[in-house]
Amino acid sequence: MMIKVFLSIIAKILLVIISLVAAFLIVEYTLPLFNIRTIEEAVYQARRPVVQGRYGKYHPVFHYTLQNNLKNVRLHYPEQLDYTVSTNDEGFRGPDWDRSPQRKNIMLLGDSFGFGWGVEWEETVGYLVEKELRKMDRSFQVINLAMSGWDLNTITTCFEYYEEQLNPKAVIYIFCPNDLLCPIEKKPGGGYKIKYNAKPGDAEAFKAMVARQQPDYWSWNKYYRSAYCKAYHARIIRPIFSDRIKKSLSIDPAPDGYDFPPPLDRPQRCTLEEKYKAFLFYCLDRIKAKLGNHPFYIIDTSDKSILYKADAADNRRWLLMEYSEQRPNVHFVDFETIIRQTPGSRRYYLDYDDHWSPEGHQKAAALLLKEMKNHHFSSVHRSE
Repeated sequence: MMIKVFLSIIAKILLVIISLVAAFLIVEYTLPLFNIRTIEEAVYQARRPVVQGRYGKYHPVFHYTLQNNLKNVRLHYPEQLDYTVSTNDEGFRGPDWDRSPQRKNIMLLGDSFGFGWGVEWEETVGYLVEKELRKMDRSFQVINLAMSGWDLNTITTCFEYYEEQLNPKAVIYIFCPNDLLCPIEKKPGGGYKIKYNAKPGDAEAFKAMVARQQPDYWSWNKYYRSAYCKAYHARIIRPIFSDRIKKSLSIDPAPDGYDFPPPLDRPQRCTLEEKYKAFLFYCLDRIKAKLGNHPFYIIDTSDKSILYKADAADNRRWLLMEYSEQRPNVHFVDFETIIRQTPGSRRYYLDYDDHWSPEGHQKAAALLLKEMKNHHFSSVHRSE
């Protein structure tokens, strides 16, 4: 009798498990047929090829760059992402640098926006700026030191690492709001710790991470993170029970013909936490000190999660504006305000992605070039 009861319980448990698995598979393979945008976006974020994951290389100073001398490797996600990346002998995107002394180098700093995530090399802001400047002076060279995933710590370290050998005549920093989402650690004597502290096993750990990012790698965790069921739970189920998540996914209304709410009149004071301001100014001052009297250009980016919300007094770009007004030879391009004021400006961003589209890079390059010409950048350096 006990055996029969036991077997009955086991049978019921197995039936429940089989039913759950069947329900999961039905939902998993049915959801894509409905093409629900919010779910498709979430799946894309989990499945899109991440360039530093696929082709990253451990670096003892920066933690990572890309592998050296890549040639037109393709990063593709159906209907959303399709571009190629080539790297130079330093592991950065673009051709090898011309290190001849007559070159007038402009260092481009930043993360995935400056890198040109999602667009071809010839469509990136750095390439476009260089192309136009070379019409006036063939000696200009824009050196792209932007790297996907880098934060302000690493961006500053990279500038200082290459500054002496490249002797820049100007710097362009393409600021992304998440550049400040990095460890902010004060030093006992003042200032902040910004340099990467390599630890034993870091190189092996990074190599293992890259191996897990390859298309042919499979694990339950990787499958779960990119499943349609997980995306459905995150974008449909969880917002029902969480006002915080619901608010984060909501979109504030924009005027007719516009994609984003209008810009706020500049507040008297940026309400972002003071620690972010102190750290941002510290890093920018380190770059500015090395530049001396050469111009420093800063342009903000702002991903769509920010742009879809009403403008606010804690927006990081107010700090960039304040910084540029307090330092000589620092020029800030307020990309976000312009985008909020431009009808149909959604075209400046990729579809499921927060990064600039080719049109976005063209717009950013045009704004930077205008700022350079307004401050006589090209004529000053032609006469050097």
